[in-house]
Amino acid sequence: MAKSSPIEQQKILRVFKLINLLQGNIGKTVHRLAELLETDERTVYRYFKLLEALGFVVVKEFSKYKIQERPEYLPESSTYSTFSQEESQWLQTLIESQGKGNLLKDSILQKLQLKSEVKTGTDLLFKANLGRFVDLIGQGMAAKKQIWLKEYYSLSSDTVSDRLVEPVGFSQDYENIHALEVESKSMKVFKIERIGDVVLSSNPWSFEKKHELPEQPLFGFSGKREFYVKLKLSKKAFQLMQEEHPNARPFMGVKNRNQYFFEGNIPQLPGLGRFILGLPGEIKVEEGEEMKAYLKEQLEKGLF
Repeated sequence: MAKSSPIEQQKILRVFKLINLLQGNIGKTVHRLAELLETDERTVYRYFKLLEALGFVVVKEFSKYKIQERPEYLPESSTYSTFSQEESQWLQTLIESQGKGNLLKDSILQKLQLKSEVKTGTDLLFKANLGRFVDLIGQGMAAKKQIWLKEYYSLSSDTVSDRLVEPVGFSQDYENIHALEVESKSMKVFKIERIGDVVLSSNPWSFEKKHELPEQPLFGFSGKREFYVKLKLSKKAFQLMQEEHPNARPFMGVKNRNQYFFEGNIPQLPGLGRFILGLPGEIKVEEGEEMKAYLKEQLEKGLF
């Protein structure tokens, strides 16, 4: 199957961007949509007809357009149909043409082999393009370079603007970036889905001393207090702690290949306490008088 031309790909990505702009409670006028998509109003109306043919419901409220959410009670036989095999193959070819290094590409291709609903599929395809943004932002962090967040949409002000930032870190789910905004010289959180494009700048970081990441809670809690705890873990408990509480990994280790442990200071007792109580017989508190007293208190409450 021949690969799509750059013009075709641009049209498709423009439709995905339109879907993203129309989602949510805040609608947009046709004039504003045309500006954001860099096209004319007649083309926007043609895109509306295309979305309706795919099963989306585009509604107009107070001169603003948005996509109406699908009611949960609609049957599977409704207008929200599935991708055909030919459509899935074509979309797969399109994604593969984006090149290597896309963090989401493989996942999207696997899901396309299933017949996803049109709305879900287009959401995932839109996010496939976000993988490129993640790569570029990561490059900016590694090189300590400023980057441009082009056409960033601010939900609070309902405006679109270009932001020059110094990227510092990603959120754990890679949905947001923590970055210093050069204009305000302050740390802010930017949602990756609201970025129109990412452009690497040749300018190096200028405000590294102001870079700060939010405190990562340990076992769901943060604070300035410190409770020392040393735990002996079973292999099961060790694996679960790594998966459910990745921030605890710096305090975990293995001795003699089969002795698993956690040792460090925690800000509060309840989070780790609940984890221990949820795995009876899998964890032994070797040190930490405060934790021992907390667990004893919780067990006594359970008797009643």
